[in-house]
Parts: sequence; structure tokens; C-alpha cells
Amino acid sequence: MRYVLDATAIRNGMTLSGEYEWYMTSSVKDEISRGKQAKDLNLLVDISIKIMDPSTPNVERIEAKARETGDIGRLSKTDIEVLALALEIDGIILSDDYSVQNIAKALDIKFKGGAEKGIKEVFTWRWRCRGCGKFYDEEMPDCPICGSELRSVRKRSKQML
Repeated sequence: MRYVLDATAIRNGMTLSGEYEWYMTSSVKDEISRGKQAKDLNLLVDISIKIMDPSTPNVERIEAKARETGDIGRLSKTDIEVLALALEIDGIILSDDYSVQNIAKALDIKFKGGAEKGIKEVFTWRWRCRGCGKFYDEEMPDCPICGSELRSVRKRSKQML
């Protein structure tokens, strides 16, 4: 089995077993190397984690699905790369990030949560104006009608993508 680690998996102190293949993107390594676990991470990478970056077509596929579900604004570049790598190597993502899990579920990428239970269904998002209450399917900096801030809300109908 191949596992793709995101930063939360490392931060939560997950234990790596030698019977599996472990991967992370260079952006995850960079993100973690600035944190408290930097010393431990360097040891892990030297011993057992392969650093690999995904191809552009897989990154683009993840971005397209994230735009479709409305998760694009919730995902970092690193999150997108982790998802794309898992897609590319047919790996299992280890992440507690619900937006990462949402895209993984929408694309039938296997995932496991660590400290959290994990999502059960795919959600799509839209944005609602805090002022006038109008709904939008695309994220915008503010409401074009009244200028108020928009916030993301889950769509009522649970559609599987």
C-alpha cells in the first residue's frame, strides 16, 4: 500500500510502519520543516518517506474538481498537490483536513483521518451574502448587490459528484 502524508498527519505524530510505502510532496516537507517537528521529519525522510511531486495534469484535475465542489478557496497549494499525488500513484491520503477529504471522496481517492473521524459524503458549497442574503455559486470578494462580505455555506441538496 502507498500512503500520501499531508502536514496534519506529521503534526499529529502518526507512526510509520515499514511494511508500507510512504510519500509526501516537497511542499509538505517545506511546510513541516518550518514547524516543531522539523528535526524528526528530516530523520523520517532520510529513512522512509519518498518525496515526489505530482504531474501538472493531475494538479489541474484536482483544481477542476475543487472548483466544482466549491472547495477551491479552502485548499492550499500543498493540499492540491497532496491530492494530485495520491491520484497519480493510486495512494491513500492520510489527512484530517475535511476539504482534502471532500475532494478525495468526490474523485474516489482513498483517505484516512488520523485524529478526526472523516467525512461520510461529498459536500458542495456556495456563498451567501451576510447583508442581503443572496446566494452565489462562485466565490467573490464581496456581494455585487450590497457590498457585504460573503460566507461559504453547504448546499442543501446533498449531491454526489
